[in-house]
Amino acid sequence: MAIPFTYREMARAWRVNLSASERTGRNNALRLLLFYAVECGLKAVIMKRCSAKRTDSCPEIGTAQHNINKLLDVVSVNGQLRLPHRIQMCDLVGSGNSSERRELNAGQINQMWRYGGQSASAETDDILEEKLLQISEWIKRELR
Repeated sequence: MAIPFTYREMARAWRVNLSASERTGRNNALRLLLFYAVECGLKAVIMKRCSAKRTDSCPEIGTAQHNINKLLDVVSVNGQLRLPHRIQMCDLVGSGNSSERRELNAGQINQMWRYGGQSASAETDDILEEKLLQISEWIKRELR
């Protein structure tokens, strides 16, 4: 069961994580903070629109969990801000000559960055980061 948070806590988490993610020298830790900033910001927008004081008052938040695209669907944001549907991560190299392809969705990006993984191409990490920054700009306008 998820821990409930207030609207003020969620909006503050968005601002604090976003600020921390704006340091120079991009790496997984900073991207992860940006991811969580966007997640918190979208949840704050949902709460604001529903006039909800707590996250547990919005079942959509629990259903979407960490999936940025599902949160974007809840707030009816156009497709330009959506993250790629499928992301190819660097292959998992096992024992011997075999390797296993790893694909993830918009709700698993946090796991990739949290555990030090990266997408199959540096451009994909840059695209994900840019999309998250665009979503963050949208959130700024919504939470004014």
